[in-house]
Amino acid sequence: MTPARAFAAAAAGYEPAAGVQRLAAERLAARIAALDLPARPCILDVGAGTGFLSRALARLLPDASFVVTDIAAPMVAEARRRMPAGVDARFVCMDGQAPGVRTGFDVVCSSFAAQWFADQPAALARLACLCAPGGWLAVATLAEGTLSGWRQACDAERREPGMNYLAAAALIRGLPWAAVEAYSIVQLFDSGLEFLRSLRALGAHGGGLAAQAGLRRALARFEREHGAVAEFHVATIVARRPPARGLFVTGTDTGVGKTLVAACLVHRLGADYWKPAQTGTRNGDDDTATVAALALLPDNRIHPPRHRFAAPLSPEAAAAMEGASIRLEDFTLPATHRPLVVEGAGGVLVPVGGGATMGDLMARLGLPVVLVARTTLGTINHTLLSLAALRASGLAIAGVVLVGLPNPGNRAAIASHGKVRILAELPWLEHIDADAVSQLAMLLPDRLGEDVRA
Repeated sequence: MTPARAFAAAAAGYEPAAGVQRLAAERLAARIAALDLPARPCILDVGAGTGFLSRALARLLPDASFVVTDIAAPMVAEARRRMPAGVDARFVCMDGQAPGVRTGFDVVCSSFAAQWFADQPAALARLACLCAPGGWLAVATLAEGTLSGWRQACDAERREPGMNYLAAAALIRGLPWAAVEAYSIVQLFDSGLEFLRSLRALGAHGGGLAAQAGLRRALARFEREHGAVAEFHVATIVARRPPARGLFVTGTDTGVGKTLVAACLVHRLGADYWKPAQTGTRNGDDDTATVAALALLPDNRIHPPRHRFAAPLSPEAAAAMEGASIRLEDFTLPATHRPLVVEGAGGVLVPVGGGATMGDLMARLGLPVVLVARTTLGTINHTLLSLAALRASGLAIAGVVLVGLPNPGNRAAIASHGKVRILAELPWLEHIDADAVSQLAMLLPDRLGEDVRA
């Protein structure tokens, strides 16, 4: 049985059996209410079940608005029915692993849902991208060691325990700014059968719960050796998305003018510059040196690449040619008190390594994105596809910069169909130097600096 079907079947009888879930939700709500939040926070509740967490938050934060979601439609209906009158809430049936909601929430929270995600760290990283800059991700989930007695009994009888949890070491992969706290809740049952009924009432699923062969032996062993005592280890993850103090520059493809635009942005914003991964060094490619020269940057405003490779290929392919590998965890924003302009390699879906793309790197770093595109034929399709990929990753888009001969038709089409701000059109120059960059930078809007400065 799929998780969605299991939770749908459990909706009607969920609340009476969910004592541990209620305690964890109330504890997480108290933690969220103590965070630095705006007066009227907008909160996304992922995997809400019948709405324990949203209801607790509505009591503590009466001016908040909510988007309450769950993978099972009957759970969403039950959460809607139980939400007190007067709460500003919208209810959506949604898989938390593939969120279909807008970005920009002050809080993205979830209680006892993440342990069911197929790739928990990746899903948590995607949820973090739904936070506004400065917003919070707050998650309570079952952690390693949960139901250890039941697991031991099932292992001895070769049964699946029917309950997932997260390994503590995996909780914050992709969330470098996260803090994790742990606590335990102990629940006593009169018998192994009562424990099993409780799991089923909560929507737990798995071979050990579906098959009878060996199940009674596992229950008897659990009773005999562990006294039908269930211990739930709860991990609470709280992460604040860094306030936007810069921009990530990407392009519709290679050679579109990213480095020129990055230099103009650095000049316009008085920013630092960082290229996380540089490839093509054997051909003399060195975007860091180019931007430093064009924007007249002193050494203390230049941050060296985390990775450098000789071949003019994607970071993943160039690394493989040198017997190296790249992990998303390799990249963390450099420390600086100034705004930071980060330049990617190629376009949004260029492979970085370890299954991650440049878009995944953008999501990890958490900066608004400037997309650089040509003005020539074909740019509408390339630009709209890139915008769609950015939005699918939950990334904030600062706008598009067009490079090339003026093309009013293409500009209008991109702005209209892409629902995006055109920041500037920069002419393609045969010769570019620091004076040219100084003049081109003035074509960027004044308020762009206000958008990213502290």
